[in-house]
Amino acid sequence: MKTPFEIIGAAWSFYKKQPVLNQITFWLLFVPIGLIDAISGLIDTVAAQGFTLDGKDIQSMTSMEFAITIPIIICLAYFLTWGHICVLMVAKKLLNSSAGRTRTSFKAVRDQSKKFIIPIILVTILRAITTLLWSLLLIVPGVIYSIRTFFFDIIMIEKGTVLYGRETLEMSTKLVKGHGWTIFTTLLAISVCVFVPAAIFNTCLQYGLTAIDYRLEDLAIVLIDAVNAYVGMFFVLCGVVLYAEVKKLSPTK
Repeated sequence: MKTPFEIIGAAWSFYKKQPVLNQITFWLLFVPIGLIDAISGLIDTVAAQGFTLDGKDIQSMTSMEFAITIPIIICLAYFLTWGHICVLMVAKKLLNSSAGRTRTSFKAVRDQSKKFIIPIILVTILRAITTLLWSLLLIVPGVIYSIRTFFFDIIMIEKGTVLYGRETLEMSTKLVKGHGWTIFTTLLAISVCVFVPAAIFNTCLQYGLTAIDYRLEDLAIVLIDAVNAYVGMFFVLCGVVLYAEVKKLSPTK
């Protein structure tokens, strides 16, 4: 099995060969969140300057905020899931010997991914609820379940079949069985290598821009959204490389 650094290297090599990943990340993983944060920052700026709407303070309009928050959250979850699936659709080429040699268009990936959006969302909710219930007993069972079901989405994408309920979760659990500790430590190492530098960079970016002018805080938030989008996409690629390695350890599962 590859080391965490080898997995990161393989993911990076694949990323460089697939420019469509940049389009997916920008339009489906960054733009929705960046747009919301930009609008939110604009509203806060207007409210801070004392503007009113029909005699009401903007910040006090909690009923309006509530009315628009739910649809925004639903739309955001839809687009982020769509983007996540698109990344998986491209990344599943890593499971083939010719990984990275063929390219596909952004439109083709979007069209192929649509049918998986609702199933992935529903299974993700089921997985989250089950993980929470296990965690209520002790933290460790929740972590174990989360690790065992980590590959449920790439399994569904690899099979190319829409699956609901616990089927893909059980497939992932079966695949991971006997390799849980190795997968946990590998994911932990990859997470440290990927997310910690990004967090340091984001912190420096925010402090740097606000030190120049406090009004640049909103710009810093949007730029951080962009960094997080690309980091998240890259972590998904690392997860697919890890999945390929686990399959080699359990070829009959």
